[in-house]
Amino acid sequence: MVPSSVIALSLVALASAQHSSSSTHASVASKVVKAASSAATTTAKATVAAAAASGTPLPLTQYTYAYSQIPYQVNPYPYLRGPQSGYNECNSTTGGAQSECQTLIANNISDFCLWGAALDSPTGTIGEIEAATVAYCTKDTHGARTIPGGAITGVQFMRTKAYIQITGHIDQTALMLTKDDTGGELDPHGADLLGNPLGGLVYSTGLPSGNNQTYMQAVEWNNFIGGGVFCLKLCDPTVTSPNYCQNIFDLLGCSYNMPAAYRDNEFTSCEGDLQDVVGTYTSNGQTYTWSQPSSLPATSTLPWTPRIPSSSNCVTYQSSQLFSAASTTSSAVVSTSISTGANGKTSAVTITSSGSAASASASAKGSGATTSMVVSGGVLGLAFLGALFV
Repeated sequence: MVPSSVIALSLVALASAQHSSSSTHASVASKVVKAASSAATTTAKATVAAAAASGTPLPLTQYTYAYSQIPYQVNPYPYLRGPQSGYNECNSTTGGAQSECQTLIANNISDFCLWGAALDSPTGTIGEIEAATVAYCTKDTHGARTIPGGAITGVQFMRTKAYIQITGHIDQTALMLTKDDTGGELDPHGADLLGNPLGGLVYSTGLPSGNNQTYMQAVEWNNFIGGGVFCLKLCDPTVTSPNYCQNIFDLLGCSYNMPAAYRDNEFTSCEGDLQDVVGTYTSNGQTYTWSQPSSLPATSTLPWTPRIPSSSNCVTYQSSQLFSAASTTSSAVVSTSISTGANGKTSAVTITSSGSAASASASAKGSGATTSMVVSGGVLGLAFLGALFV
């Protein structure tokens, strides 16, 4: 996948390349997880056998495994870009600064991983190392590298009925990426369908059809990282249409692929409405579909502004409640419920890094607005901020 610019609230990137009773819900979720696990086991055996017989890998999205049956490597084949550089069987013996774990976990606002460079110093760029990226996690329990406390300076976790999404701000040198790397997209496809990273698997206990205990595989997912901003989305395997994890808009970056507030120094976990399918928008009562060109010049103007979905039942945290040795200096423990209406207007009490409370209000424009967005040198113009917030 070609690299893209992902910065601040988004980039038009420069790149070449619910509520039933708890008992009923738990029962239904348990049955879904068991059925998915059984199907995954059967599928995994078939795909592994087929790949082994041919000596070449299958498309990454055809490899499905129950969490307990993850192989040492999904792609051990010296074919095209292979074999994969790391491994998928990650545990207490593989964790640490030299880990090459290529199984990513994303459960909730305090427990998730991002892809980063398998290097010892922050000299990597996504465009150069995407095939060999490894997992960096907020907790040291996944057999991967650990994101140091203070590196993540803002997070918004969103759980919808079709996917979970984690967006935020990060000192990306903690992922061994250069400070000025405008980044790109990691996904389970790539031009050769072998994925970036090669053989990368993604699991979660927090998918919408799950039970918050059992790991389920997210076959479709995408992760942008660059310009100090990240976004990660895992689509529920029981929801196949529409596809909210399309990997065909890598030039657009985070704010179009995963519309969110992207507020730094804020840590919130919410339930949310579904976003619009990327590339589909309404103007003057008519629905249009936009297709990404092979390249997108720096002065490109897109015909719509991404709609930030409504959210509810939000809880705001301090980073010290979520991450070890986090950047906040306050020791106070405060959580506050907030909600966002259908028009995107938010009124909330948030916690700053000093521990003080402040009232914030923002409103997001709906789709259909024509936005002049000029990217200069990979940095989004301030005019875009005005288009998003009034």
